[in-house]
Amino acid sequence: MEYLSFADLLPSLQSGFRPDHSSETAVLRVLSDILQAVDRGDSAALILLDLSAASDTVNHEVLLKRLQMSFGIDNTAYKWFQSYLSGRHQHMRRGSTKSLTIQLVCGVPQGSVLGPVLFVLYTVDLISLIKSHGLIPHLYADDTQIYSSCSPAFITDCWVHWRRCSLDEVQQVAAQLRLNLDSMVCNKPSIHKLPVSAMLIDGVPITPAVYVRDLGIYLSMRTHVQRTVSRCYAALRQLRQIIHSVLAATFQTLVVALVHFRLDYGNSVLVGIPVYLETAVRPQCSGTAHLSPPTLRPHQ
Repeated sequence: MEYLSFADLLPSLQSGFRPDHSSETAVLRVLSDILQAVDRGDSAALILLDLSAASDTVNHEVLLKRLQMSFGIDNTAYKWFQSYLSGRHQHMRRGSTKSLTIQLVCGVPQGSVLGPVLFVLYTVDLISLIKSHGLIPHLYADDTQIYSSCSPAFITDCWVHWRRCSLDEVQQVAAQLRLNLDSMVCNKPSIHKLPVSAMLIDGVPITPAVYVRDLGIYLSMRTHVQRTVSRCYAALRQLRQIIHSVLAATFQTLVVALVHFRLDYGNSVLVGIPVYLETAVRPQCSGTAHLSPPTLRPHQ
C-alpha cells in the first residue's frame, strides 16, 4: 500500500477498501456533482452498474498480468502474488456430507487483507475507459456509478453518446475481465427532456427512472426521508410488541441496531434539505426518533 500510494497508482475515484473513504462519501461525491450541474442549468444522468459475484470472477491470469504490466510488480514480488493465488481449492460441506474438492482458477479470497486491494487493482482499467469518453465514474468496490451532464440543448446527442460509445465498451471490458454486469439502473432528473426510448445494454432494455437507490441512499431527498421514516416506524412497531419481554439493555441494543442505524447512515446527505421537508417529517418523529437534528438544519 505504501508503494501504491507513493507512486499514485490507486484510483482516486474508488472509495472501496480505502482509509477515510466509505459508501457514504462515494454517494456524497456523486450527489454533489449532480446538484452542481443542475444548479448550472444542465441536465444530468446517472447509470448504476452492479458487478455480480465480483470477487469470485477475478481471473488469476489477467490479474497477474495487470499487476506486472500496469503496476510494475515483478520478480520476487510477482512470484509472491502468483503463489498466493495459485493452488487454492474449495468444497462445500453440510454436516458430515462433503462435496468434491475443486481447484480455483479465479477469484480473490474474501475476508482477506489482499483480496480487496487486488480487486481494486483489477478493475482500474474500467475507470480509465469511462473517463476517456468524457464521463465521470465513481466506484465503491464492485458498485460502479457513471454520470455526466450537459446543456439541455445537447441532451439527445449526449444520450446517443452514452448508448453507442461508453456503455457498449464497458460491457466489452467487463467481459474481458470476466466480470458479470448483473443490472443497470438509469436515473434522469430532467425526465421530460431525455429521449423516451429505452437504452439497450447487451440486448436488455434499461428504462429511465426519476430516482434511484445508490449504495442504500435514495438520490431524491424527499424519497430518502420518507423511506427512512417508514422503515424506522416499521421497526419500532415490531419492537413495541416485545418491550416487556426483554431486558432494558437488550431492548436498547435492538433499537440501536434496527432504528438508529437507519437514521445515522447517509445522514450527511440531508444537510441543507429544504425547511418544508424538515417540517413535514418532524411532527411524525416526535417522541420516538428525531430525523432532523439541529446539525442537519439548512445553512440558510
